Amino acid sequence: METTLHFDITVSLNQLAQIIREQLTAKDRLALADMLQTDSENEEPTKEQILSQLKEDYIALQNGTLKTRPALEFLAELKSEGHL
Repeated sequence: METTLHFDITVSLNQLAQIIREQLTAKDRLALADMLQTDSENEEPTKEQILSQLKEDYIALQNGTLKTRPALEFLAELKSEGHL
């Protein structure tokens, strides 16, 4: 089902939420929420998240508890994702 929103103004986040509540059905609002959630899950990690993960991995490496995998497996994953 497609829904068209018609507005040509600058709106705050609260105003946008109100427009969505007024113009979308409950089913469409849930679908929109799911799409937005999926989008946020696919975002690249922040610098802080990367540094935090590296710190955790370094500590695990020092403690001998870091779980690793073969380099060829890692490279194959990078290739399949289009990074190589």
